[in-house]
Amino acid sequence: MNQTHTAYIPADSLDNDDLVIARQLSPVEAMKIALGYQDRWSTHLIEDDFGSFVLYTWTMHPKTNDAGRAWTLPLQATVVRAGQPELERRAALDMIAAQFLHRQTPYWTGRVVADAEYDSRLERVAKKREVRRIDREIATKVVDALITDGYTITCDLQDLEPEFVRSTDRDGILEYMRQLEWVEMNVHKENSRGWLRLIFGENGFDLVQDYTVDLEHIVEPICQPYWRTANAADRFRAMTLETPEDVLKIEGMLKW
Repeated sequence: MNQTHTAYIPADSLDNDDLVIARQLSPVEAMKIALGYQDRWSTHLIEDDFGSFVLYTWTMHPKTNDAGRAWTLPLQATVVRAGQPELERRAALDMIAAQFLHRQTPYWTGRVVADAEYDSRLERVAKKREVRRIDREIATKVVDALITDGYTITCDLQDLEPEFVRSTDRDGILEYMRQLEWVEMNVHKENSRGWLRLIFGENGFDLVQDYTVDLEHIVEPICQPYWRTANAADRFRAMTLETPEDVLKIEGMLKW
């Protein structure tokens, strides 16, 4: 079975979904959809007969001012003449489409990838969204717990002038933290001071990367359920050997 493709416009942020134009496309169908997107190009297939072979050129002419100069990058294929013009033309289009898929960026703002590759992309996006959800959930619980326990928060210590100094502005602190990849903060309560480092976008459960020991009573009750869930998911399953043949297979694998 021939590989099929997905044509899509990538989302500009994790909050948005890709614009999927079509799926299960042949390479030629995908190329035509991409070049026809937003009606930016007029296209035509030119055939130059050289006797024993035919040179096919897929020409493009811009129809809008922002179409770019991709028309200067010709897509061509040479096919030996075999007396079957329709099959020769199909073969040429297949070769031209392969070239387009290899260097499609100049021709449009979207992407064409194999369906399986796009499915993998969806899985990666879903995982990143789940990590972000857990990050925000833990960060919210930590900030709420600190403020409830009487602490004020100074963040971000990476900056010469922290964004918040001894603050209890819960919503402002959380909104600011959501824009960062990592944050360090001091917390103060009367004469005591603690310190935390949060790193976003890794695994979610490990958001709180480091903290002073005097904050254990706040951090650990919040983070431990996420640690336990992560540890349970990472456990290996033991392989059951039900027959002598299974044992022989394993022994053979271990010899490599």
